[in-house]
Amino acid sequence: MSRHFCFCIPVRIAVFILSFLTFLSAGVSAFAFWALVHFISTNQLEKLEQNMDDSDKQAFEAFLHKYMWAIVGASVFFTLISLIGLFGFIGSIIRNRRMVKAYSALTIVGFVLSVAGVGFTLFFTWRSSPFCVTVNGVESCFVNAFNKSQKIGYTVGVLLELLIQLYMVIIIRRYVEQLEEEREYRHDFRLNPTSGGTYEAKEGLLTQGGHYPYSDSSNAFGTHK
Repeated sequence: MSRHFCFCIPVRIAVFILSFLTFLSAGVSAFAFWALVHFISTNQLEKLEQNMDDSDKQAFEAFLHKYMWAIVGASVFFTLISLIGLFGFIGSIIRNRRMVKAYSALTIVGFVLSVAGVGFTLFFTWRSSPFCVTVNGVESCFVNAFNKSQKIGYTVGVLLELLIQLYMVIIIRRYVEQLEEEREYRHDFRLNPTSGGTYEAKEGLLTQGGHYPYSDSSNAFGTHK
């Protein structure tokens, strides 16, 4: 039986749309990070520094070169997410359980990472002291300029976003369970094709045993030799 969300929409459609959006968004992010890696490795950062003064350019370049490993890691990470999103998209089309299951596992991991990221951003949002980073001996500090109402609005927004992500995880997981149930049904049907509501004729269409009275010669028409 097909499962639904929002009362009437099949979960397969949700997986189809969400996996396609995951493939596109992660693909764009991966492209941006790989382009940044290319600019750093080929010393073409001036293309990204057109609206910066000299001090900001030095800090920007020093920061990128110091955390080059993190940029490469993010590039690989978003590339893998894009590929798994593509697997989920194809799996929703051809109803492939393994592809959709891999996409479901990715959404669970992504949700856990989102919870960790939201926890960090909320900590920084409600923190009163400045957040400082040291790059090549130069300390740069960032001060949160949000007022109390802005902090409350941001907190409510990110919590709602987490709830939506959790709902997406549940929808995708329900489609995985649907595909597993269909797989088990097909397996049981191959082992016992007459089960699961399939009609099995226990008797023949014509009675094989017993005496049929109109087969006697006295009740038959015509001449028998």
